[in-house]
Amino acid sequence: MMSPVTRSRTVLAVLLGALLALLATAPAGAKPVPVKPLAKVEIGRAAVGTAPNGLAAILVPVRYPIQLAGRVVEVRVALLRPGGKAIRSWVLHERLNGGRIRWPDRRRGFTFVHRLGLNAALTRRVRRQPRIRVTAIGRLDLDEDGRAELRSSDRATQTATLGPRRETLCSSIPHLRVRPGQRVSVPLPVCDRQMDWHVPFPPSARVKEGRLIYSAPKRLRGRFDFQLSSETFQYVQVTVGAAPGVVVRALGDSVTAGFGFYDDGSSMTIGHLLECRPGTKEFDDACSSNSLNRVSKEEKVEYAVDYGLSNNVSWPAQWANEHGVTNYKNFAISGSEPSDWAPGGEFHATTEQIEAEDPDYVLMTMGANPLLSEMLFGVDNMGCAVEADVLGGYRECVEAAFAEVHLRENLASLYTDLVQNTGATIFLMQYHLSVPSTALAYSATQIAMMGKLLNREIASVAAAVNPKRLQVVTPPHFNVGIDISPVFPSRYSCSVLGFKVDGPSVQSEPTQDELELLHPLSFCDGSESFEPPWVIGGDTGIHPSAAGYTQMASQVPAP
Repeated sequence: MMSPVTRSRTVLAVLLGALLALLATAPAGAKPVPVKPLAKVEIGRAAVGTAPNGLAAILVPVRYPIQLAGRVVEVRVALLRPGGKAIRSWVLHERLNGGRIRWPDRRRGFTFVHRLGLNAALTRRVRRQPRIRVTAIGRLDLDEDGRAELRSSDRATQTATLGPRRETLCSSIPHLRVRPGQRVSVPLPVCDRQMDWHVPFPPSARVKEGRLIYSAPKRLRGRFDFQLSSETFQYVQVTVGAAPGVVVRALGDSVTAGFGFYDDGSSMTIGHLLECRPGTKEFDDACSSNSLNRVSKEEKVEYAVDYGLSNNVSWPAQWANEHGVTNYKNFAISGSEPSDWAPGGEFHATTEQIEAEDPDYVLMTMGANPLLSEMLFGVDNMGCAVEADVLGGYRECVEAAFAEVHLRENLASLYTDLVQNTGATIFLMQYHLSVPSTALAYSATQIAMMGKLLNREIASVAAAVNPKRLQVVTPPHFNVGIDISPVFPSRYSCSVLGFKVDGPSVQSEPTQDELELLHPLSFCDGSESFEPPWVIGGDTGIHPSAAGYTQMASQVPAP
């Protein structure tokens, strides 16, 4: 009779065979996912609205590239005489509200409606088909050095419409920034028709005398949005505790880069896995959220124009967005190792660039490659899989493998270099737990133990180099849905037979399907929690999803 372990391995081998067949039948040299051109600044049709005080306001809708969300733009408006000469001119500077927060954000652009309030004399004038000239200027200057990474502008002369339009047009509330315990008050939106605004939630926001008033709780830090409602609605976006001028840089491997997502926030599919997998010699960061490269050709890295900040995928991007950081660059490269970034390594020039830019914070996940990545793809280069007992020789075997690739020495070299050459606080994110559907050589418990030992090494080296500057961040436990004790306690059950597991699974959908097949009596899937998986399926279940990265980012202290 076949043993349970042999039966499991046989089932897994069949499943891997099906996966390899799927990859083999994917279009050879399948067309890479095309890079979408960046959106441009586009001025829409202006209208005239009436403020609560009875005075007119010109409403100018402008569509902006998504990369400009949360940034300050300039709009110039001139009210014209019949012959084209300006009666009055204005220059507006507003921080753009990009609308409801998304994980990830797949939009190419968004519309912000600028409001220009008029006095009584000009109100009388615009009641007669006002002619205006608008110039909208969008600049993305990531490191505020005066050299814009993205420039786009539009200019239009038009007659603003009077009266209600088919679709309601209301001015947008700018992205608000407020310190904890303080209050901010802004005018309510002006529309092309009368509105009665109210705030359903939260209790810290209220409408009074034509204004929206928000009082920030004293202990709150971070960004959130809430709905301002009437016949229509819009999302108000607030960042509490924003630290203006904070400089953030990130480096590391695929977990920092957001592998499995493209720069536009879309997900890599299983059919593109082979062409996206990092090369064996050179790494070009293909198929990562901070990169424009869509196929791994072992060429030069071409970073996204905002290094993946606007797509809100990776944990560094989500942390930066959460706290209103705009001076941000994510230089992480999928497949890279600590030795690549340390002195003498292939990417040490980039490390030096980061150090020269004088960051306040450096964020990274680093140390898994090459051993863990090979194991997760089903390779047993370490020769440890034969040790079935995680309490026996398996631990010693893994530790010996770490020593063989000089893990401690390479991490210490990189950490020391950053500590000596920057004044930054350095957040070291440890690794999440993922159980890929292709990890044939190892059990889920062995994979969990491997990750635990790796995270222990990261913490140990950080403590030895500089425990104050090197702050280790531990991600939440990514439930597997089966018993992986003694690595993690099994105290949860969704089985009628009472089998205990670590919790409802948040692993990838392919992995959950396999676990349910292999553990039919005890497996606890995550579908009942109505929560998306924390791990993507496009790479067979290795890297975090945007939801998983959200969990990781939530553990990083506020700046």
